[in-house]
Parts: sequence; structure tokens; C-alpha cells
Amino acid sequence: MQWETVTSTPGGFIGWGNTEGQHVTGKVLDYSPDGGTDFNGNRCPQISIELTEPAASFNKHGERTDYAAGETVTLTCGQKSLHQAMLRAAPAPGDLIKVVLTGLAKTQNGAAKVFEIKIARGAAGSAAPAAPTQQPVGQQASFGAADDAPPF
Repeated sequence: MQWETVTSTPGGFIGWGNTEGQHVTGKVLDYSPDGGTDFNGNRCPQISIELTEPAASFNKHGERTDYAAGETVTLTCGQKSLHQAMLRAAPAPGDLIKVVLTGLAKTQNGAAKVFEIKIARGAAGSAAPAAPTQQPVGQQASFGAADDAPPF
């Protein structure tokens, strides 16, 4: 019998803020169309990405955590528009992907985030990491500080 080793992917989860242009860009490490769980406990797409550019994550209080190029992050695609777009994109390990928050759309229940996904199939081998963030890795900052412009 031959064993196959499957390891968990370390890394922080990305939370979306409300600023157009926030993005997560990098090499797809793994993807599952139903590996995540949305806010209602329903299955949704989940993707692990090795960043090729710095990324920022925001919690519900607006606190920011920065991730440097080279770090691994997980993106759970529970928001309806992102869920549908990720299923259509169907990324695979080795693809380069860029998920961008392009705006907010008014809905009956408030606002919905609108996303765009760019994908380069199999192109991750030629990707060079971008320069790391100026803020220390994983450090939180309050949104609204003097340097509140996210690094994207």
C-alpha cells in the first residue's frame, strides 16, 4: 500500500472590506467548489493562495491585517457574487488568480460586494513575488488611521 500525504494549508482567512480595489493575487495551491462554509452554514467554494502580491484582510470591526507576498491565505467564497464567479472560474493548482473587489451594489437588504476574477491557467511557474508590505506581517491596524490606504 502506498500512502498519499495531504497536509492542511496554513494561513489567514481573507475578509473583504468596503474599498474598491482590494484584491488577493497569487498562485492557486488548492481549490474546492464546496470546501468552505458561508455565513448560513451552507457549503461554498474555498481556495488557498500563495500570494504573489501583498494583500489586506479586514474583520467586521474594520481592523486590518496585512499579508506579504509569499504568505499563504485562504479565501472562503460565501458571498453570493463571489461564490458564483469562483464556480465559473474553476481554478486549479498552478493557476495564477486575482480576485478583486470592484464595488458595492445596492440591494433590498443593504449592499452586496461585487467581484471580478482574473485567471491565468497554469501560469504560476513564471510568477515572481512582488515586494513585501511595509507593515510587519500579520500585524493589525485600525481602519481609518492616517495610513488607512490598503496596500492594493
